[in-house]
Amino acid sequence: MIKYVKNGFTLVELMVALAVSSFLMAGISYVYIAISESVDTSKELENAQEVLRYSSEVFTRSLKQTKTIPTIPNANTIVVEQATSGATACNSTKPAVPFIETFTLVDSQLRCQVNAADEQVLLTGLQDISYRINGNLVEITLVPENLNVDMLANGFRIDIALSGKILEEALN
Repeated sequence: MIKYVKNGFTLVELMVALAVSSFLMAGISYVYIAISESVDTSKELENAQEVLRYSSEVFTRSLKQTKTIPTIPNANTIVVEQATSGATACNSTKPAVPFIETFTLVDSQLRCQVNAADEQVLLTGLQDISYRINGNLVEITLVPENLNVDMLANGFRIDIALSGKILEEALN
């Protein structure tokens, strides 16, 4: 009597195992790619949020304390005159005399210059910035760099009221 001992798998069993494992690997790869894209988008939005938060803070402080309408010499520049001595400048100093702040976008950097002092980089990561004055309201549109979210392609708009100017007019 001859006994056959089965040691191993048949070709059909190996092919089925290969097909099942390939299907599982394809599914895992798809999930990994989806999670990776989600993480990248989340990082882009986080960076955009930080750019917006800081820009809003800097422009709000500057524009709310001015008593005059800013000027826009070109698409990426705004000039804000601060007639009050001791006001906080964009470079965080408090000049003892009235001063002029010039905000400019150069090479994805928002820069600030107080009077004739050297320009300071306030933040990086801006693709575009534009300004518009609408009465006593300044509309600033920011487009952060590397933001690949279609619905945000036109950027974000920050509206800042010229509170110091409005109060000055109300008191006079």
